[in-house]
Amino acid sequence: MDQPFEGLRVVEAGGTVAVAAATKTFSDFGADVLKVEPLDGGVMRRMVPFPDDRPHIDRGGFHLAFDTGKRSIALDLATPSGREVLTALAANADLLVLELPPEVAEAVLETSGDVPGRASTVTISPHGFDGPFRERIENDMSMFAWSTRMHRHAVEGSEPLRYGPQVPSAQVGATAAAAGSAALWRKTEHGERADIQIAGVEALAGNVDSWFVIWSMAGVNLPRGDGPSKMAYPAGNYACADGYVLFAAQGEPFFTRLCAGIGHPELTEDPRFMDEARAMHWDDFMTFLGPWLGARTRNEVFTELQRFGVMVAPVLEAPDVLTDPQAVARGSFVEVDQPGAGTTTLAGPPFRLDDAWQARPAPQLGEHTADVLDELGYSRDEQIALFRAGVI
Repeated sequence: MDQPFEGLRVVEAGGTVAVAAATKTFSDFGADVLKVEPLDGGVMRRMVPFPDDRPHIDRGGFHLAFDTGKRSIALDLATPSGREVLTALAANADLLVLELPPEVAEAVLETSGDVPGRASTVTISPHGFDGPFRERIENDMSMFAWSTRMHRHAVEGSEPLRYGPQVPSAQVGATAAAAGSAALWRKTEHGERADIQIAGVEALAGNVDSWFVIWSMAGVNLPRGDGPSKMAYPAGNYACADGYVLFAAQGEPFFTRLCAGIGHPELTEDPRFMDEARAMHWDDFMTFLGPWLGARTRNEVFTELQRFGVMVAPVLEAPDVLTDPQAVARGSFVEVDQPGAGTTTLAGPPFRLDDAWQARPAPQLGEHTADVLDELGYSRDEQIALFRAGVI
């Protein structure tokens, strides 16, 4: 079957993780994505890691992961000529996705506003284009702090913690991808274009782990304990021979199944572990569970207790996922031959649709500038003039 976005053109501008994550969805599912980048490549191409720790503008890990299959145009959008080129791109595209300073983004939108049949737009910014914080510059960590989620992402009584680097930005990109997909559907099905604004802080605050819903209903912030629960157990992370496993076996029938699985079915009749008394005897229970876990690996714990129907899962580290039997069977990770960088391993499709997804190599900076300008009708003399003026 054809890829779902095949035949559609998407233009990306900004050089950030969020905008690149958003348009990766369209590129991997068949759209022609034109990545308009700053002349120096922007921030994302400079983000670690690099193969063999050798910095290179075309080989950064985030670039290789998020720019799969795109075409790169190096263009200075701070110049009128640069915005003129972007306007021409928008006039020949179905969707324009931007993360630029508000004044630059508004200039781009205003310039392209009178172009017949121009693309729908999705604009990303930290706080939106109005309000007292519209000009604020944020990063993934500060947006996470603004969203209320960092406050709850912590052990009670300790300082708040960040997510892994760029996770919040990638989540904002996922929101932009969903909005852009809706805009494309509206345009292809009804012939109506859309202008969509996404404020990163709002996109993050609306996520389910913000705890805002709990506060709005209960009026309080619930405490967040450290380590496994010692009152309703076993729940949380528990150490085993080679790492940790996650239990959610505090309720019935899972507690009874766990006791049978570790060879102590009699514990369900032990007064220490019945009803309200159980909350007072976590240490006693660990004299049975602790040694059993310590003698087994994560996979052994998971495999043995699955036979008893216990709610348990191994806590995997990054290298583990490549050999995880389920990930291997599903092809959850793929290899891409990246010119200049060799074979890279990337996450596979976020959802499955037969023959719809394909990860292709990421482009070199400005690799397709001349080709795209040819498509737009710029003559060689005009391209040389733009190059000499530092626009491309």
